[in-house]
Amino acid sequence: MLLLLLLLAALVAAGVVLAVVVIKWLFILALVAALCWVIVFFARRTA
Repeated sequence: MLLLLLLLAALVAAGVVLAVVVIKWLFILALVAALCWVIVFFARRTA
């Protein structure tokens, strides 16, 4: 029983770490996409 609780605790900790990493990369991708959109928007406007 104790082994199962330790395994569950390890899985929860791994899930939290994975969630933080995924959210960080999604935030970075969103910033890159927004920057590309702004560049394209102003490039079309001046053309």
